[in-house]
Amino acid sequence: MRIAIYSRKSKFTGKGESIGNQVEMCRDYIATNYNGEEHSIQVFEDEGFSGKNLDRPQFKKMMEIENVIPFDLIVVYRLDRISRNVGDFASLIEKLNKKNTSFVCVKEHFDTGNSMGRAMMNIAAVFAQLERETIAERIKDNMYLLAKEGHWLGGTTPLGYKSIEVTNGKRTHFELIIDESQIDLVNIIFSKYKQLGSINGVETYLFVNGYKTQKNNYWHKSNVKRILTNPIYCIADIDSLNYFTELGCNVCFTLDDCNGKKGIYPYNRFSGQKREMQSYDRWIITISEHQGILTGKEWVAIQQQLKANSKDGFGGKANERRSTSNTSLLSGVLFCSCGAYMRPKKYPSGNTFYICENKMDKKITECNNSNINADELDKIILNELFSFDIKDGVVDSQIQNLKEQIANIDNDLQKQIGRLKKQIETNKNTVNKFMNIVALSIENDTPEQVVEVYNQKINELLNQNKITQKRIDELQDTNIVQAKMNDKLNSLTDAMVYLKENFDKLTIVEKRGFVKKIVDRIVWDGNNINIFIKGISELSE
Repeated sequence: MRIAIYSRKSKFTGKGESIGNQVEMCRDYIATNYNGEEHSIQVFEDEGFSGKNLDRPQFKKMMEIENVIPFDLIVVYRLDRISRNVGDFASLIEKLNKKNTSFVCVKEHFDTGNSMGRAMMNIAAVFAQLERETIAERIKDNMYLLAKEGHWLGGTTPLGYKSIEVTNGKRTHFELIIDESQIDLVNIIFSKYKQLGSINGVETYLFVNGYKTQKNNYWHKSNVKRILTNPIYCIADIDSLNYFTELGCNVCFTLDDCNGKKGIYPYNRFSGQKREMQSYDRWIITISEHQGILTGKEWVAIQQQLKANSKDGFGGKANERRSTSNTSLLSGVLFCSCGAYMRPKKYPSGNTFYICENKMDKKITECNNSNINADELDKIILNELFSFDIKDGVVDSQIQNLKEQIANIDNDLQKQIGRLKKQIETNKNTVNKFMNIVALSIENDTPEQVVEVYNQKINELLNQNKITQKRIDELQDTNIVQAKMNDKLNSLTDAMVYLKENFDKLTIVEKRGFVKKIVDRIVWDGNNINIFIKGISELSE
């Protein structure tokens, strides 16, 4: 059996439960209760450390080994040698249980290897859960307090705003104010969506007119959707108050707080590093000092339009309502340079042309872009798609460019992860050296100040490793995304091969479905046709 003995004492007194005595009593327990077995025993001793928390060098070293190669058994003389904090102790028991490591306390007869020990473990788990819930409630209370004050808590500043530092007496906080250099673009995005009723249409309009994001990338549907669904742009008034109340959000303002100008500030919409959207009952909606852009009525109308065009509110997969033609291949993916969809229209002559929606709808200002023959355009697009394997073709160039970008990102990620892992190993080796020095220093009665210096260095290196490991985890998450992009790229190629080989056997609906799997959008500007293959715009987001 692989056994760890842990001992701790706040200071050396030479009395009773000294480090040496604790270890000896643990060895006696092992010899009595596990007699006849061969044991590999490692001893971890922390002298001069309090039991108020788990921040101790030898305890950390023991747990680092446990995480890599779990022990069969960890033995301590008394429970408080581990920690005087119930939450810390309960958390430790949970970790050991996941690793199938038994825990024994000699004096209290606590042994998770038997039924009584497991019962004690369950009680400890209850305390851990209680502490977690208490912390969660505390965080929620703090959020409510911040929400009532309506302060900007930091992060990426929303497009159209900038944050300023405000000092009120001894307290300092940040607030949002209008950024005149960006606010026009925000108004354009909302105005175009109200006009076109399509996120794709807004994206195309922004591309054609040369607008880029704050990171100097081309706009993608997801960027546009984030702007349209962000409550930060909504003015706090009766309409927005009713809207968020009906959604079940935690609304922290009343109609008396509204003045027709102040905007809404949402808290707790997302959770975790992946920024997953939380359920509405977790949202905290408050009134802020910043100026809103749209009235509640206008903003709510846009959310309702988004819901009508998607599977759920606040964005989703667009429905197929634009793909109504029974003959035209490009319905739903063809856009005019003004940002609107182009729809097929059959004339008495028998010819079908794609026409900008803005020219077909008399309520909207007429577009000057020319029509294009549907049959001719369908043939041009199919010819390009079927030539995907011809070097330097339109489709091949985009696919090769995407492959190169994915490969470059992947190589860079692997290099970064390798460097960070090497740094962790270097730090671990240094920590072990320092621990040996500390152990020898204690034995040789080296002054406490010298020992403390080494302990501080050990803690610094361990903290560095925590930060570095967190960065590795983030990079590995990104690495998974790259792998998924490669899978999408393979699926894209498979779809083109299938479409080419089976084109004559497919119905128009099936053909259109495969085109949508391959093509993100096609833009006609009156002279040129621009084809955008799926995946290219996502990579540049």
